[in-house]
Amino acid sequence: MPRKYVRKTPEGEPNPEVKTEVASVAGTSGEDVKKLLKEIEGLKEKLAISETKRTEGEKAALAAAESQGMGLMMQTNIMEVPTGKFIDIQVLDHYETVGYKDDGRPILKPKFKREKSPTFFYKIDLPPVGGIGLTINGMPLYHGTVYEFDIHSLRTVKDMVYRVFKHDADIHGSDENAYRKPDSKQISMKTGAIGVYRG
Repeated sequence: MPRKYVRKTPEGEPNPEVKTEVASVAGTSGEDVKKLLKEIEGLKEKLAISETKRTEGEKAALAAAESQGMGLMMQTNIMEVPTGKFIDIQVLDHYETVGYKDDGRPILKPKFKREKSPTFFYKIDLPPVGGIGLTINGMPLYHGTVYEFDIHSLRTVKDMVYRVFKHDADIHGSDENAYRKPDSKQISMKTGAIGVYRG
């Protein structure tokens, strides 16, 4: 009998097991802010409560994350800033065999465990081909906005940002070897010396 996929969170709702929150909208362009006003109004109260709970160290970390890329377009060295907080999240521990299919393959059921995970502030910085932001599980992550992520979500977001920059470089022809002459390398079987001949 085929298993049915059950979505646990409605479209656009954050997964409660994953740490992803809007931390700041400083640096988001005016056009994007207009699109975000409805969402921002809904989050103002939550953000105000969150701001009052922040320690001085967290406030300094947030300020450091917000200041990255200020005045520079498409700064590629945006770095995550540790918040100093840890949260409990559910992560995959192992798979358990609960039965076998007709062809002999095992039916696997995931088993989860609770784990303490550090959180980080990270500013979403995208090239023009990236549009207004990224989307993970229906939750928008807007360009120029600082979010607080757990370590697993941060890895995913950084990979997505890298791939958008790589796509931008590929379609705009920024080939680093475009003006280099092709090399013809030959290795000597007697001495092992490598000879490079430029064509």
